[in-house]
Amino acid sequence: MIKKGFTLIELLITIAIIGILSAAVLVGINPIQKLNQANDSKAKSDVGQAATALQSYFTSNQAYPATTLNAMNTALTGSGDLTANMTAGTGYTYTYTCTTCSGTGAAFALYSTLKAGAATNSLWCFRSATGTTADVTSCAP
Repeated sequence: MIKKGFTLIELLITIAIIGILSAAVLVGINPIQKLNQANDSKAKSDVGQAATALQSYFTSNQAYPATTLNAMNTALTGSGDLTANMTAGTGYTYTYTCTTCSGTGAAFALYSTLKAGAATNSLWCFRSATGTTADVTSCAP
């Protein structure tokens, strides 16, 4: 007598193969890193917008705002160069450093720590001296 159907062993092997394949796909995709990369784009955009606002502020006032992030936010939103406080509800920490805030040689650095950066403690940094942003491990003007 011939029976039709699958044996328990065949079903278990099929389920195991499907499980191994799905685990390999999840490891390859790494959804947490993809989410962190998407969130990092917001921090990068914020740093870029604030850097542009700081350059505009310097053009108008021949000086950068004082050396704290709060002073920078107040000065830039007050002058209209930045429309919103960049620390409000972002989930990222921003750091603003201005070594020489006015005159020749005035320079600042503005950065945020990335969650999916290229290195551990990766920072998205804008330096006014070079006028560029980069993914670095330390950021000073």
